[in-house]
Amino acid sequence: MNPVAPFAGLPRRSLPRKDCVPRPAVLVVIVVCLAFNRLTVASDGAIFRDQLLPFLHAHCMDCHTDADAAGGLDLAELSTNLADAEIMRRWVQVHDRVSAGEMPPEDQPRPAEAQKSAALATLSAALTKADRARSDVVLRRLNRNEYENTVRDLFDVYVNVKAHLPPDTPMSGFDNIGEGLAVSAEAAQAYLIAADVTLDAAFGPAKQPQLIKHETNLLDQTNHDGTPRLANHIGKMFRKTDDGLVIFQSNYCPTNLVNLARLRPTAGTYRGTIRVRAIQSEKPVTLRIYGGDTIVGRREKHLVGYFDVPPDKWTTIEFTDRLVEDGGTYQPKCYGTRDTRKDADAYPEPGIEIGDITIEGPLEEWPPVSRTKLLGDIDLRTGTLEDAAAILRRILPRAFRRTTHDNELKPYITLVASALDADRPFAEALWLGLKGVLCSPEFLFLDEPGQNVISQQALASRLSYFLWSSMPDDELLSLADEGRLDQPNILQQQVERLLHDPKADAFTTNFVGQWLDLRDIDFTEPDMNLYPEFDELLRLSMIEETHRYFREVLDQDLSLLTFIASDFTFLNERLARHYEIPGILGQKFRKTTLPADSVRGGVLTQASVLKVTANGTNTSPVLRGAWVMENILGQSTPPPPSNVPAVEPDIRGATTLREQLARHRNEDSCAVCHDKIDPAGFALENFDVVGGWRNNYRTLGDGERPGFSQHPITFAWIRYRIGLPVDSTGRTSDGQSFSDIREFKQLLLKQKNAIATGITEKLVTYALGRRIGFSDRQDIQNIVKRSAQNDYGFRSLIHDIVQSDMYRRP
Repeated sequence: MNPVAPFAGLPRRSLPRKDCVPRPAVLVVIVVCLAFNRLTVASDGAIFRDQLLPFLHAHCMDCHTDADAAGGLDLAELSTNLADAEIMRRWVQVHDRVSAGEMPPEDQPRPAEAQKSAALATLSAALTKADRARSDVVLRRLNRNEYENTVRDLFDVYVNVKAHLPPDTPMSGFDNIGEGLAVSAEAAQAYLIAADVTLDAAFGPAKQPQLIKHETNLLDQTNHDGTPRLANHIGKMFRKTDDGLVIFQSNYCPTNLVNLARLRPTAGTYRGTIRVRAIQSEKPVTLRIYGGDTIVGRREKHLVGYFDVPPDKWTTIEFTDRLVEDGGTYQPKCYGTRDTRKDADAYPEPGIEIGDITIEGPLEEWPPVSRTKLLGDIDLRTGTLEDAAAILRRILPRAFRRTTHDNELKPYITLVASALDADRPFAEALWLGLKGVLCSPEFLFLDEPGQNVISQQALASRLSYFLWSSMPDDELLSLADEGRLDQPNILQQQVERLLHDPKADAFTTNFVGQWLDLRDIDFTEPDMNLYPEFDELLRLSMIEETHRYFREVLDQDLSLLTFIASDFTFLNERLARHYEIPGILGQKFRKTTLPADSVRGGVLTQASVLKVTANGTNTSPVLRGAWVMENILGQSTPPPPSNVPAVEPDIRGATTLREQLARHRNEDSCAVCHDKIDPAGFALENFDVVGGWRNNYRTLGDGERPGFSQHPITFAWIRYRIGLPVDSTGRTSDGQSFSDIREFKQLLLKQKNAIATGITEKLVTYALGRRIGFSDRQDIQNIVKRSAQNDYGFRSLIHDIVQSDMYRRP
């Protein structure tokens, strides 16, 4: 008999059916009992057999045997080796469907509640034991964001090292999971490079960078030969005034500060002021500024920001920005205006008059704070081995995030001594010792020692990397050294302190970016023939809305249900126009009360989420429905059967994906999952690829033209046509009907416990840096129960997690 699939090889007619004669049924029971004897998951094999096996025989085998087994789950072939992850997943699926009352089906005899509870308890005990046996403690390496933030706080220095480190492998939706953060030869080499980049920034340049105070005007910009750079464009693209130039361009606009670039400003932080006013407009006109290599575009280039310029009144825009590389400059240009290239002097459209411009910097202190913090009063020219030992002794406890001992210093002092013995300069020798620290396992990994409870120092790191994605500060480490950090009142105070610190922005960026998949915002580029309204400001505004919304729920301790529905959001003019919400002027974000009966409110209908759950051309109810199941309700969706082809959209627009899915769902093996997945996706069908509302699909095939030839925001030419009407109606798996997303949200809000459990699992996964398994379920439910007492407040939930027993386990 096959020990992996104990039913394999048996004649199919001998499997236990209710209408079978007793002898074959007894044979199967004996075979199953032998299989379960090999399943080392219960302390008492007899109890396991007595309680689970009769239940499966009585209520499951009729439908779940043979090649046509319901849902593809053939219990006759399903192994009992719970050490295998896929087999474990299938048995968990059995547990959950029985627990939810989905198995046996409603049209089959239902088990007595006591019998069902006993069977579930037995299976749960087996799964819990198996999960704990597989859940070995894994040392968690710092991911790229954590490494960069840690060296920033360790040396008090700005450094960009992520580009030098290999991408992190996400698991369970997050890139801080220990199992996914293995160290390869490539990563080891990358850490050597990252250490050099970090130390180069920490030591700083050998001499003070040249300070620049560059006062200029667009009229002053010259070519290499000294001739006016913009002379040929005046009267065509630009209008010359007594104070400078009027620009109208949102697209090509040669307004780079080339004279500044010729000064070769060193990398660093710069302050800029630009004197501006909007003309020929009754409302503010938007100015955007770019920094870096804005001239050739071969090196780093970045957005400084978007700024509102009031009409007919001079104002001064101020900005502070970091040039990442030497030789960068700045470029101002319009946004949301109509370009002209031939009649600027008489052009009647809105524009911006730009006057005097001042750029000054670098603003960093000299000598660099990082060098002073590292060296103290030690002179690099005269330093000794004892000086290096003093520096390392001061750095090591913070680098290792715990108390260290002198014997731990020896390897790094030895590196310094070897370099000095070879007549290398003190600075190089010290560099070598510090590089050893930055490449050590104690720095790169989060060590969490302990049998049942992690150490106080490990708790300090777990807390800071949860909320800051960085190392613990002196206060956290001091409390840990004193043995007081794990006191409930101290923990609560520290959580509040960390959340109030600006470094907590990393929690918003990194958790939300992965929980809601916002990091994938650029994974697809919308087809500009179909979605000409998509642009850079809309993309940035999408993410800003979600970040601000998340922070509001956190800061105000609002219910987790606010992530589903609310009467407010955060908008600027660009996003408000996209949402067709009037009365919002300017690109500054503000909290906005939504109109009554608005389709917005909650994260599901925010443009950022709607974009990342679509591709660049089409939306899919399956993809969006699966996203809601997994990211909001915490319910995993199995992959489709290998023999069932994927449903591809009709690019001609003649058939909707919903119509194709209706045929697809006629397959019983498909309908089981799609009955759960598709409703949320159908409810979201009124939202297009970029999160705009639609009553009809867009097509590049046949159809009516929209009522304008250029898009009113981007002024891009319209090439799409109006396609088939959208149908957003549906029925949930338990038979409740809805007509649109508003009604679906109300149905979803009834699932309070499921929503709270799903979000809690995501948060705990991120907080602990490990996958959540079956054995964690009771801890999760305990946290959710406590959260319910506080109306599922999000900030309270974070406190509940940190105060829980599971948060302090290895």
